[in-house]
Amino acid sequence: MTQPYYDFCVTADEPSGSALYTCRLDADGSAIRVVSSVESPRSPYGYLTVARARSGEHVLYAAGQEISWYSIGAESELALRGSTPTGCDGASHLCTDSRTRVLLTANYGSGTVSLLPIVEDGALGEATVYEHGPGAHEGAEGRWGDGPQFRQESAHPHGVVVCGGQLYVADLGTNQVVCWTIDFDNGTLREASAITLHDLAGPRHIQFTSDGELGFVLNELDNTVSVLRRDEGKGGELSLLQTLSSLPEGWAEAHADPATFPNEVYSKPSHASELLLSPDDRFVYASNRGHDSIAVFAVDASSQEITPLQFEPTRGRIPWVFCLSDDGRFVVVQNNHTRAAEAGPDSVVVFKRDETSGLLSLTPARLEFSQVSSVWALPAR
Repeated sequence: MTQPYYDFCVTADEPSGSALYTCRLDADGSAIRVVSSVESPRSPYGYLTVARARSGEHVLYAAGQEISWYSIGAESELALRGSTPTGCDGASHLCTDSRTRVLLTANYGSGTVSLLPIVEDGALGEATVYEHGPGAHEGAEGRWGDGPQFRQESAHPHGVVVCGGQLYVADLGTNQVVCWTIDFDNGTLREASAITLHDLAGPRHIQFTSDGELGFVLNELDNTVSVLRRDEGKGGELSLLQTLSSLPEGWAEAHADPATFPNEVYSKPSHASELLLSPDDRFVYASNRGHDSIAVFAVDASSQEITPLQFEPTRGRIPWVFCLSDDGRFVVVQNNHTRAAEAGPDSVVVFKRDETSGLLSLTPARLEFSQVSSVWALPAR
């Protein structure tokens, strides 16, 4: 049954300061508006996730220099409940397990992952930090914009997801997806296995089908999606099945002039950003920063391969984070004009998703902020 409306959290910077905005989308996708806000105690959060605590209430977790957690009221209003350090210099991504026992973070800058225990009501305990080792091109020297090899000079864990009893980490710097076994009783991690992808791929995010058999990795540095098979009987080991570009054929070659790249830190005309699976596991969605699109892939359950269906423009520059509504009917995209060294504002745009074909179509709903840092769906009421 269609919901009467959909609520989302947008974290943004305005001249008055950083805030988390609860935004309400009409059920037909015709309009989206801000219905409440709460001031952020620190700079805008880079990534959000929502989990149901063991007490039954939903909690919004936000990643930044610290991990903060918020209660979600009856009208999706947010209230800060606490913050705690990650044990390093901040997190680029976060996730919880299905029973909300632990929260895990990918710490890009420090080359580490953190495990934080979650108590009954959703509050976080003290972080334990685990090193990820050297990068694929350890010791490479340079600066942002010098090329993808420089970004693999050391480990850079970028995305985390829990599947079964394992934590999987997409590490852009080591060029690997690393599998850790989670000891939930003792709140610890033990490194179990890793798969190395093609050179200069730069794994950024990973998602698994609901049965845990297939994984999809978005590779930031060369705009590709890799399909992996997960072997539960071998402790969750991964093997490579397929790799495809998330860009239209020939587009990258036709836009090879560095003068056309989105900004001075990009070493290619486009870099991949976010990856999500449809609720029924039939479609994969990936955002391209530079091509400024969402790539849509169909998943063939029998061949375990993906096929490109659509490259839908996001009607804005540098789509960073996007999310699906709880029921999968809508895709909400954060565009970052300011990260392309352009005058703002940044935008939040909404696409309706055809649940049969997987294809996206633009709705009239749109919001603008001085600078948007993240967006995520809030639970249905």
